[in-house]
Amino acid sequence: MSCSIQENATNTQANSFAYWVDKNTIVWLCLILVSVFLAIEVSLWGCLFWIVALVLDDILVYGFGKSVLFDSQLRVCRNYQWMHNMYDNTTGSGRDLGFNLVVEDDLSQQAKYEHMVKELKLEKGMMICDIGCGYGDWLKYCRDEVGCEVVGVNMSPEQAHYAEHEYGLHVFVLNWKDILFDTELQKKLYGKFDAITFMDTVEHYVSMEDRRNNTKQAKIYSDMCLMASKLINKKSKSRRVFMSCLHQTRKHRPWRFYYHSYFMDKFYSGYYPFLDEGPLKECEPWFNVVKVDDKTEDYRLTGVRDSKHFQAVKVNITPKKIAYFCMVLLLDPHTIHRLLYYFQDSWMYFYGDNAYDETYDVEYRKKVSFVLLFWVTFELKEGVN
Repeated sequence: MSCSIQENATNTQANSFAYWVDKNTIVWLCLILVSVFLAIEVSLWGCLFWIVALVLDDILVYGFGKSVLFDSQLRVCRNYQWMHNMYDNTTGSGRDLGFNLVVEDDLSQQAKYEHMVKELKLEKGMMICDIGCGYGDWLKYCRDEVGCEVVGVNMSPEQAHYAEHEYGLHVFVLNWKDILFDTELQKKLYGKFDAITFMDTVEHYVSMEDRRNNTKQAKIYSDMCLMASKLINKKSKSRRVFMSCLHQTRKHRPWRFYYHSYFMDKFYSGYYPFLDEGPLKECEPWFNVVKVDDKTEDYRLTGVRDSKHFQAVKVNITPKKIAYFCMVLLLDPHTIHRLLYYFQDSWMYFYGDNAYDETYDVEYRKKVSFVLLFWVTFELKEGVN
């Protein structure tokens, strides 16, 4: 790996503490303190102030596209922190955060990675950057099995710390959007990579506040594609980007769709692009779309067959988890939302009817699912600067 990148990878351990006292935490603690003050000094009804504040903020977010109290991007970090502490072996330990391919009726991570290597035309010695790299399992595979040099970008300090200390990977702990405005990061990263990957992370880039703002959505996805084009070494043999992203279908939606969408957003924070929108549309100035694969059934069946996968995980309660839960009740305004999301099985609802069916049926899933998971291969156009 080039010395300039290696030496400037972020120290995740030093930054972890900041995620316990972010803006959302401070606002939440203030709401609790005001509620206590009102209950003591004014009326016992004052203890409900925090509920009123959360409801009003939700009305602004989902009704008017404005969030006054909380930052949705910080909520993404909290989501992965929750998963890191509450789920058992769903993350790290050789298990990536995405899904595996169904091969001869078995789940195969090996087949998934081999497919990605082929699509990206990777060769030994190439440099790979994975945006939203999770615990680094894909990058570790590229390094150990293909012989590539690898760099990760991740806004979750817990995941980045694992990738660095367990796998020896180099991870920048930041939101990829920061790269667009940081000239020092651009000097370190632009033009250095043969291929870029965005695996199961694009859904977080647009917040729920912007679900009706097509102009802002287009700007975010355009920025993503622009940055990817700048990261790529124009002389590379690959010059490709591989993306895994859930898309919304335009299937008729009952009220339960919006109910579960609410809890999904409070857990994961984000907004899925429609099939005819998002990166597939906004990439045009920089990339050609080489291939689109529908892998919805692989994604769904990974949750169905793997009881430790995050889609339908079974949580084992321990004293440590109870202590963590009690702590984040004071630090995170959406802890209760996460519990409700979990007990309602909101994730699997979006696959539509028969979400736990063991049958692999692509055409049926297209008819009933509210979401489709696409793997997309892009290739940088000739002449792009």
